[in-house]
Amino acid sequence: MKYSLAVAALSVLLISSTDYSEAQSSAPSIVGVWKITSFVRKEVDSGKTSMPYGEKPTGYRMHTSGGYVSYLFAASDRKTAAGSMTDADRAQFFNTMTAAVGTYKIETDNVLFHVDEATNPGFVGQNLTYKFKIDGQKLSMATTIKSATGGEVEFLSTYERAE
Repeated sequence: MKYSLAVAALSVLLISSTDYSEAQSSAPSIVGVWKITSFVRKEVDSGKTSMPYGEKPTGYRMHTSGGYVSYLFAASDRKTAAGSMTDADRAQFFNTMTAAVGTYKIETDNVLFHVDEATNPGFVGQNLTYKFKIDGQKLSMATTIKSATGGEVEFLSTYERAE
């Protein structure tokens, strides 16, 4: 009798925890490798938009199941240096790419990204909040930050799942 009660109690516990994990795993996951398809910078006050990495940026955003994230985006029309690399070449390369790494967690439809390292040292240590949406194999993300001039800038990016 005691054995039957213990088995019944354990079964109820397993069933309730299984239902919860199945519900969690049925939602689309940001975990994986995402190929960038667009990147738009928008000045909030003026509405002015630009595409700093061109109409067809290249690169990937990767989210691990352990809570790490990294990304690298670049303009698709970057040219290699003609001969020895000059300071002008280095500046052109730096101005046509961006990268960052850190940790993330999901809260409802937000990705909370803590920047551990970035091509722009001003981002290191920041906590950025991205609104995100997954629609099939497509991911869209948006975040707003303060610009160096004091206004706000919104970054809008879209991706296709690569893995």
